[in-house]
Amino acid sequence: MAEGTNYQADFRRIIDEELGEYSTHVLELLAAALQARGLVLSAELLKSLQTTVLATSVEQIAQMGVEFEQYGRIREMKNLGRTKAPPIEEMEAYVKKVGITNFPYVPGYGFKSRPLGNARTINRIAWGLARAKMRDGGQVRPKAWFAKNFYKSINRFIDAVATRYAAQTGTHIAGSIKF
Repeated sequence: MAEGTNYQADFRRIIDEELGEYSTHVLELLAAALQARGLVLSAELLKSLQTTVLATSVEQIAQMGVEFEQYGRIREMKNLGRTKAPPIEEMEAYVKKVGITNFPYVPGYGFKSRPLGNARTINRIAWGLARAKMRDGGQVRPKAWFAKNFYKSINRFIDAVATRYAAQTGTHIAGSIKF
C-alpha cells in the first residue's frame, strides 16, 4: 500500500508543478494578447490579470482560475450594440484616468490647440468619445483576446501532464517488476 501512496503523491506533484507552470504561461499569453489587440490604454485590465491555483487533492483534482476585470470579457463579445450614449460623467472619469495627453485630438479645437481649462478639455474629449461610440449604429467592434488564446493553450498543459504521467507510470511499473 505504501507504493500506491507514493504513486498517488507523484501524480499530485506532477499536476501541481505543471499547473503552476501553466498558470504562469497563461498570464504571459493573455497579457501579450491584450497588448496585441491594443487594450492597454489605461493598463487597468492588464493589471487585473491573475491566476489562482489550488493544489491537487487526494482525489487527483486540481483547480486553476483566471481572473480579470469583467469589461475585458465584454470587449470580446460579437453582438453588442448600444442604444444610447454612455454617461458623460463616466467618460470624463475615463479621460482623467487615461490622461488628456493620450488624446491628441480635442473636438472643436483640432490637433494643435487645446481649450484653456483642463476641465473643459476633459469634457470635450468625453463628449467626442461618447459621440464616437454612437456613430455607425453603436456597434462595438470585438477584440478577441481571451477565449481563443486560453482554450488553445490548454492542449499544451494536457500534453505536458500526459507526457510526465506516462514517464512516471513507466517508472512505477519498472520498479514493481521483480525478477
